[in-house]
Amino acid sequence: MDRFRALKGVVLGLLGLWLLELVVVSMASSAYPSVYAPPKVTEATTEQERASILCESLVSALDQELRSFWGWLPNDLFFVPSIVDNRANFQRGIIYATRPVSDMLAKTAARYGSADTIDQRLADATSRYFTYGESVWGWLVIYDAESKYRNGIENWRNWAKSVNDGSKKAGKYNVKSDDVYAMLKCLDNIMDYGIGILNDQGVGHFRSDDVIYFTKGLCLVAGNVLRALGAVDDTLVTRGGDENLKEALAQFDYIEDFNPIYCFAGGNATGDAMMPNHVAALARHLNIANDRINDMMASMEK
Repeated sequence: MDRFRALKGVVLGLLGLWLLELVVVSMASSAYPSVYAPPKVTEATTEQERASILCESLVSALDQELRSFWGWLPNDLFFVPSIVDNRANFQRGIIYATRPVSDMLAKTAARYGSADTIDQRLADATSRYFTYGESVWGWLVIYDAESKYRNGIENWRNWAKSVNDGSKKAGKYNVKSDDVYAMLKCLDNIMDYGIGILNDQGVGHFRSDDVIYFTKGLCLVAGNVLRALGAVDDTLVTRGGDENLKEALAQFDYIEDFNPIYCFAGGNATGDAMMPNHVAALARHLNIANDRINDMMASMEK
């Protein structure tokens, strides 16, 4: 009987700790990220510094989440990700967008032409580390998602530091107007995906927060990269239009500030009643940002 009571006490204690963790994580986890603000670029800014700006625009959102107090939530145990799902979906959106942007930057900004070999560090980051499943949990010899993503971030930063350093593994930096167009196209594809999931008519109240915060994760990466791209290359302003760039970035700022206390999807499945439709509200900002990116691409085609 004493052993049973002791076992019962242990079980209740563990359950209490789990509930405490759940409450604390729920209260402390919100998707209020810090957007990446690239430093001012002048004619004296070196290629290595420009490479570092592009690098940080790609990895800053992911690095921010990995370094946060609660870390990477999608691979937490004990059902925390499925209950505290806003921050978890936000992080899923970040890694989802980081993957194609990493691939695009590695194939454009980090080499002189399509005939050049992709830097091995960036190839590993894109195809080996960032592709790791976001919900994988590991211990000791079993690699988890967090360690793999940190490896990818480290590879990108190593590349940026090595640009024109004179070593055998010196990184290359080369951004041309057609590279800028290709990067915009990559961001456009990410935005199209976000618009698609927001416009899914099957999204109701219980799924609205999932798609909203996933989309916010996508937009954080896309907005960071667009800011950096506008900083390191003036093609975006001279050919894409300064007004288009400013308006697109303003919409990304609105999206990152968008954090309703409770997410609604309208009064019913189609969202046409008196209740607010936060999914449609976010989709509006995303549509405007996407239109501006498309306008920049159209201007560059002329």
